[in-house]
Amino acid sequence: MSLYCLDAVVSLGSARPDRLVHLITIRDHVGHFIAQLAAPGQTAGLALLCGLGAIAIGVAIVAGTLHSSRPRLAILEADRERGTLAARPRVLGEMARCLAERTEGVTRVRRPRLSFSRRRRRGRLTLRGERTRTSDPQGVRQSLTDSVAPISEPFHLKPRARVRVAQPGSRAQ
Repeated sequence: MSLYCLDAVVSLGSARPDRLVHLITIRDHVGHFIAQLAAPGQTAGLALLCGLGAIAIGVAIVAGTLHSSRPRLAILEADRERGTLAARPRVLGEMARCLAERTEGVTRVRRPRLSFSRRRRRGRLTLRGERTRTSDPQGVRQSLTDSVAPISEPFHLKPRARVRVAQPGSRAQ
């Protein structure tokens, strides 16, 4: 900036800053690129894809910063004086899976899914299992929901069971 002020008093000629850093040639190159962007073709398509990618990355960053970093826990008991007793969903799911695999007529139980309400005091426990061909589907479904009652009742989880017939070659009862 001071060189421009000095150039007003004394002519610097080729020692002006814009000439030293070759701004004129840079302007020509940038102008050529912008002209290519304005015209239809491969450069315009590439610029469009890069722009859309930048927008998607920006949206992902904003969503990541706005997302709650609060740990996911199923709250069993919360008291200001005694503290909070809670469990992680993965642990609850594994416990429910162990209980459900012992059910009569069930050959396999996939990893249970847990979804919680906003306050994490209620939720849903979804069990997906396979049954033998000879077993009653309604009876197996009811047995599955009854078998996870020791976990679902204290944590206020509503159990939902989905049962299908086991494929040939699956584990036997």
